[in-house]
Amino acid sequence: KWFLHRVIHDPIVFYPVAGLFVFFLNKPLEQGPFRVVVPLLVWLLLGPQTATAYLLAAWLGGSLGVAAFHLQHHCNAPYRVEDDASRTHLDAAMLGSTRIPLWWPLSVFSFGIEYHHIHHFDIRVPGYRLPRCDAEGEAQNLWSRANTVDGLRALKSLCHTQFKGSQKATDADGRPPQFTSFWPYSALGMQDS
Repeated sequence: KWFLHRVIHDPIVFYPVAGLFVFFLNKPLEQGPFRVVVPLLVWLLLGPQTATAYLLAAWLGGSLGVAAFHLQHHCNAPYRVEDDASRTHLDAAMLGSTRIPLWWPLSVFSFGIEYHHIHHFDIRVPGYRLPRCDAEGEAQNLWSRANTVDGLRALKSLCHTQFKGSQKATDADGRPPQFTSFWPYSALGMQDS
């Protein structure tokens, strides 16, 4: 059981398997026809090589989508509070989700995933307004408390597939919880602390 857990949660295995599950296997009754009809049409109209390339590109896109989703909430330190009365909407948005500045052309394909803190603060901000909202907030120093993640931190956080410590704000020893990486990733410094 431990070995299977370890293999499935290894980042090299986790993201491709999760991408396969989320974008190809999950919700078969709801998504099944689309998942069959489109590749079949590509196969019939453009041939087997194009259909194979389409499926591989969809799998890669799904895996990258799962990785991006992972980065929205799995960068240290996890947001935990003692009780519901201690939780605030602003803290949950700024500390419980991430702000990941992306450079062009990556930002063209992200559709605002780098502004996840804004999404949690106010879901009424439309996707096309997120860059402007972020720039205005940056100019006013509103994001100073946001969990801002740069490229190296994002790479390290992609290796966080374990949770160490209590599900609460602190464990019995007074230490806050954190996301951690398996060995050899932790030994290679692929753990954001």
